[in-house]
Amino acid sequence: MNDLDISLFPIPGSVSLPKSIIPLHIFEPRYRKMIKDSIEQKRRIGVAHTLRVISPAKINHNTTLEEQLGSNQETYEAYPIFSAGFAEILETLPDGRLIVQIKMDSRYEIVKEIQQIPYKIVRSIAYLDEVPNITDQTLSHHSIEKMRRHLDQLFIDLGPDHAQKEIMEKYVTGEEWSRLSLEDYSFAIYSLVVFPPDVLQKVLELRSSAARISFLTDALSEKFLQ
Repeated sequence: MNDLDISLFPIPGSVSLPKSIIPLHIFEPRYRKMIKDSIEQKRRIGVAHTLRVISPAKINHNTTLEEQLGSNQETYEAYPIFSAGFAEILETLPDGRLIVQIKMDSRYEIVKEIQQIPYKIVRSIAYLDEVPNITDQTLSHHSIEKMRRHLDQLFIDLGPDHAQKEIMEKYVTGEEWSRLSLEDYSFAIYSLVVFPPDVLQKVLELRSSAARISFLTDALSEKFLQ
């Protein structure tokens, strides 16, 4: 398994799943440099939820935008499992701020930190699903497809009114949604619901499509029965 060097952007409360597109507004000098360096060097950027503050910010609520643009803020310890992808600068504002999007391609796990200043670079490996044996794989595929159909129906049933139910039914029976592989589906379904960051981090770390689909099915079923 090949190691990759990935620029890491720790953001409290931000958990990104594979195949998602994350918009970012970048104003700190270190992260403006990180974005530009990473694009130039064709290096992925990871966005990670945070465990704790390592170094507090040196600014306060009276700090002007000009002062914020010239200084860095908190430094965080990141969760070791995160999603990453390649960034694109959509707009550079007159004061230097960047409007960016990152297309997350996969999950990664930190092996070690190889740079701290001016921004983090971590050596990482791909964080992959566990591969079941052939017998389990056949049984699993059948049961997951059944859960998938059940989950789509739950999304429809949870619509607050008839119009919303019709919109959701059209979406989950559409060609684009139906074509998703089980793995892609098991991540895409979380774009339709909202979970607290710590819960979503647990979802990010689950090692199979079945586990991710089952987790959401149980959560929605409990809500539906309340």
